[in-house]
Amino acid sequence: MAELSIIPVTATADLDRFVELPWSIYARDSLWVPNLKKQDRELLSPGEHPFWKTARRELFLALRDGRPVGRIAAIVDEKYNSYAGERCGAFGFFECRDDREAAHALLQAAHDWLRRQGMAFMRGPLNPSTNYTCAMLVDGFDQAPALMMPWNPPYYPALLESWHMRKEQDLFAYLIERDRLRVDDWLREEIARLKAQGRFTCRVSSKATLAGDIRIMLDLYRISWAGNWGFAPLSDGEAEVLVKELKGLLDPEFFVLFFHDGEPAAGMVALPDFNPLLKRLDGKLGLSALWHYWQARGEMRGKYRMMLFGIREEFRLLGLPLLLLDYMLEQARRHPEFCQVEGSWVLEDNMAVNDLIEDFSGRITKRYRLYRKEIVA
Repeated sequence: MAELSIIPVTATADLDRFVELPWSIYARDSLWVPNLKKQDRELLSPGEHPFWKTARRELFLALRDGRPVGRIAAIVDEKYNSYAGERCGAFGFFECRDDREAAHALLQAAHDWLRRQGMAFMRGPLNPSTNYTCAMLVDGFDQAPALMMPWNPPYYPALLESWHMRKEQDLFAYLIERDRLRVDDWLREEIARLKAQGRFTCRVSSKATLAGDIRIMLDLYRISWAGNWGFAPLSDGEAEVLVKELKGLLDPEFFVLFFHDGEPAAGMVALPDFNPLLKRLDGKLGLSALWHYWQARGEMRGKYRMMLFGIREEFRLLGLPLLLLDYMLEQARRHPEFCQVEGSWVLEDNMAVNDLIEDFSGRITKRYRLYRKEIVA
């Protein structure tokens, strides 16, 4: 086998090779959906993306005879570590050919850099935190990924596990389909009773209120997820970037907010499935984007990803989770084109949300995994 070397990414040309690498790994007929290269470069670049104001990273490429065969990022997120009271060193943006030697060398390079940064363990994949694309697909390889969810070859988990990385947490993707949607009589009666109480008011978003509503939703997300495993608070700069991105993607009719005495109590956001369009764009956003959009419309129609879900803790036992999911599905039913919504991701140990989605006929179709390994001094 050709000689292997691991190099840090220090030049613009190396960053280009880092960003371009996945196109040499994934076959065109695979289910992998490429990111926009411009967005990946910005996300990976300190000084361009606000995540790096409180984080640092080192990027590595694996080369065989000078040709890239793998990549990895080693990341220290000081904001997360301060919040969680941990010394977590993340690894992410992992891609590799089916080459165990290269994968192990990349993981070791990340491990050694994180050790020098004083980290106690490494966790990932985080790209670069749980607020972005994260985890590795371990079950459901025959299913197309939802928007902003990963897809990787089946051999990826074996590469990590052969380096003695262990499972730390699994994430579920639930699918709710119009044709399978069934609500038991007892649940209908409970929902009707809760509606009759009139404790909460609700509304969908609109183009006029969208930017402000997204900020309300992000605040609800921050408050309601604060105690969840792996939660990483967004900085103000990250929140502003997310507001701008979501404004261009959201269908306001699939963004609902609930209020109690005029104060925000809960919210839910479902995004249209733009992955068929991203697949056609193939990493490049150019003059042909509109043509690709028209070509992809049929594949995108009626499919959504339930991306943000947040309920203030003091209202969770008052039936608000039932009202929230029921309202969102009622919105979906009013659209004749609606066929499915994926709820992703959900922590495997978040039984309250798992049970709620299953009560509405949701079934697990994909499983993702976050891995961990202690850092040896």
